[in-house]
Amino acid sequence: MKTSISITKVNTDRKDAVNKLLNTDTEYIHIDMMDGKFVNNTQLLPNEVLSLVKGSTTLLDIHMMVEDPIPYIRELQELTNINNITIHYEVGNTDTYIDCIHELGIKAGLAINPNTPVNSILQFLDNIDIILIMGVYPGEGGQELIPETVNKINELIQLRDKYNLSFEIEFDGGVNDKTRPLLDGLDIIVSGSYVCATDNYQERINTIR
Repeated sequence: MKTSISITKVNTDRKDAVNKLLNTDTEYIHIDMMDGKFVNNTQLLPNEVLSLVKGSTTLLDIHMMVEDPIPYIRELQELTNINNITIHYEVGNTDTYIDCIHELGIKAGLAINPNTPVNSILQFLDNIDIILIMGVYPGEGGQELIPETVNKINELIQLRDKYNLSFEIEFDGGVNDKTRPLLDGLDIIVSGSYVCATDNYQERINTIR
């Protein structure tokens, strides 16, 4: 299982958190971008993201909680270490945004909120690289995992096997040592404050992995 560590909530400052993560073996740094429209909070807009991670070597897992992803996608395209850009199904215009990401040679992810059923996104599964299951409602770090969201992991595994698809399954929200046993079967697990609000990032990464 690969780890993707969010820098939404940190115990120092975000630049320091990024530097600490570069000294761990996490596969990805998870960037939660928020526009204050799709969610209430505003954070990690393109200029800040560029200042934090430009030139870093760890791959970036970019999660856009924004109403119109295209301007953000274009502003970030100069980064050379983006693994994927994930947009929300709930925003609409899903095909347009997926195509925009793929045209840049970047993997496209699709996130679904806790109240969005898996069957809502069936038509996109063969054109998506990553499905991000939200275990909490987006917009704020440090929330507790909503237990029912875990059921979507097996739903997606079954669909992937049934139709011989290749998308990866990712989970974000409320991940810690207590909830980790509920999350077997994932390809990528996202954790934020459980790792970055502590002094020993690598130890916490080992625990959730």
